[in-house]
Amino acid sequence: MQVAPWAASIASVSNQDDYRRLVDLIPRSFDALLGRFPQLLPIQHEAIPPLAEGRNVLLAAPTAGGKTEAALAPMLHRILEESGREVEGPALLYVVPTRALVNDVYRRLQAPMQRLGLSLARKTGDHGSLPKRFPQVLITTPESLDSMLTRIPRRLLPLRALVLDELHALDGTPRGDQLAALVTRLRRVLASRSGPHARELQMAMLSATIDRPEDLASRYAEDCVLVKDHGLRQMRARLAESPFGENPARRLAALIEPEHGGKVLVFANSRGDVEWGASKLRGLLPFGERVYAHHGSLAKSERERVERDFAHAKTACCFSTSTLELGIDIGDIDHVVLYGVPPDLPSFLQRVGRAGRRSGSLSFAALARDEGEILRFKHMTQAAREGHLLTDPPVYDPGTALQQAASLLFQNPSHAIAPEHLMQRLPAWQQEWWSSERLEHALEHADRHFKRVREGHYTAGEELERAYRSGKLHGNIGGEAEVEVIEELTGRSLGTISLMKRRSEEGSDKVLLGGSARKMTRVRSDGRVVASSGGEREAEARFSGRAAAPIPGALAEDVLRWIGLEPGHIYRVEGEDETLFVHGLGTLRGAVVHVAASDLETLPRPGRGAAFGFRLERGHRDWPAGISQEDRLALVTRHWASKLIRLLGFGPWFPLLPTREREHAVLEAVRPRELSEQLREAEIIEVHEDEQRAQLRALVRA
Repeated sequence: MQVAPWAASIASVSNQDDYRRLVDLIPRSFDALLGRFPQLLPIQHEAIPPLAEGRNVLLAAPTAGGKTEAALAPMLHRILEESGREVEGPALLYVVPTRALVNDVYRRLQAPMQRLGLSLARKTGDHGSLPKRFPQVLITTPESLDSMLTRIPRRLLPLRALVLDELHALDGTPRGDQLAALVTRLRRVLASRSGPHARELQMAMLSATIDRPEDLASRYAEDCVLVKDHGLRQMRARLAESPFGENPARRLAALIEPEHGGKVLVFANSRGDVEWGASKLRGLLPFGERVYAHHGSLAKSERERVERDFAHAKTACCFSTSTLELGIDIGDIDHVVLYGVPPDLPSFLQRVGRAGRRSGSLSFAALARDEGEILRFKHMTQAAREGHLLTDPPVYDPGTALQQAASLLFQNPSHAIAPEHLMQRLPAWQQEWWSSERLEHALEHADRHFKRVREGHYTAGEELERAYRSGKLHGNIGGEAEVEVIEELTGRSLGTISLMKRRSEEGSDKVLLGGSARKMTRVRSDGRVVASSGGEREAEARFSGRAAAPIPGALAEDVLRWIGLEPGHIYRVEGEDETLFVHGLGTLRGAVVHVAASDLETLPRPGRGAAFGFRLERGHRDWPAGISQEDRLALVTRHWASKLIRLLGFGPWFPLLPTREREHAVLEAVRPRELSEQLREAEIIEVHEDEQRAQLRALVRA
């Protein structure tokens, strides 16, 4: 991958000669897409020349950094110039992670596409039908791209350009692995074209936060130019402590000075925290009833209502999970509050980046629940100021291969698939994981989905036929089953909840949903729950358990460095009734070490503090003998695989793999041999300095 020598600086481009040169470079599209900018932003100035030359480009810049216009203007100019009077659709495909973003980008592009005379449409599960005459610019999601490749691949032959937006939200997830495979399949379809369609597909990848950008780009495209905004925005943070279980409303009010009003966006790490926080703040001044909840278990119509109402409000507060991290238009935000520490720095930057778009600087408030979170907030803020991201390399989800086998099976006119044909349609880096023999064994194992018709060839089983008819075949998003809740008065869908609590338990008929306490009145014959419109005094959120996002090892290690401890060692903190061992391995490997120690000691289940170390009862303890052995670490990884799989966030196709493949995937993520060497080579160092001892206790006890 080539790194562009023209990587941008933070200053705006004001040189009129440079401005005129870029206007002359892309005259067909400049005014429609870039005319509203009084000065071009650095990322726009630097991205336009290589894109105008037809190069593949990765653009990395903060949220709201003008990346969309920087990519579309040169790509559409090339399309208009080369197509003559008639542009056959689809000419450009714009892929974003969520349906909400599809709708948002669609609204933003309607006016400029109209000025260019180009037809614009969207394709999602909510907007499934397309006009007979294919639109020239199409906005879609990875799942809908999968559907089009499966069901109408030849309709994509006119495609000239592909934009992958908010790629950081997909890369390193099962959906990112799926998207990389879809790009490979798309290129293979386009390679068959001839005549006026015979030309290379140009790609632009847009991301707000990227670690190891060369690696990311290589997973989706070849010969890619990197254009990166190196500028760091100023950051100002206010921090307060709101212990677990305490009503956050008072602390929140002190942080944001609510007498001044304004719009407040509060990010929390779980749906339960979102519901609890919104319910506690609702009705209090200055927000009154203008307090909203936003997360993935709310019905789509409810989320869209919240987005619309919050966008138009002048004084309001919205509690959200990561669902509002991405660039959905909710208007200008006056205050961003982080309720609990985000799992990693990219998420931290996305969240605080929702504020300060008018001023160019970032100002946010943080509510920490304990001393460990206070430390981590301070570290994250400092690391962000210095431009660090501190993420671990992504982990491949091999279940994606089964999902792609299913999708390819129905793309083939024969409705059959062979392992070697599947291998040829996977990206090179995914092919390196597999062999044809192992792929065939995986297809054979998933016998309810794939049915062998002859040696080495498989067709769809009953489960796969049903998934194809329902459209579920195209998804690679995990999640546990929940039941739908219907509002009694209006009949509208509110969202989904878990009904794991027994009906006989106290409070079992109360639920928090949409920031309101509701009473569940009955269960309908179709399994849906009917609930009141609100007004109950106390209730709790009920969602199926999801593993908290893991703390990366690179981040945990850097926290120790920030405290003043050299990474690569194990630090012992002695107490009268306890001994702490601090390693900074991150959540995944830290959990394995914790469980390995539990085989020798009686330890509680690993919690948040396992990312940093573990605690043994009684003082003056030695490092547990045998904990560093590769065989023990590998055995723990296998035995605890189901828990580690939840931490890794593998998709819904992963459980269909043979046991050996599932264990192999987890072992590759943990790498017991490397971990064993790291632990055996680490020096055990006693910590004597009082402040460091207190800091390490706060991290491990979290």
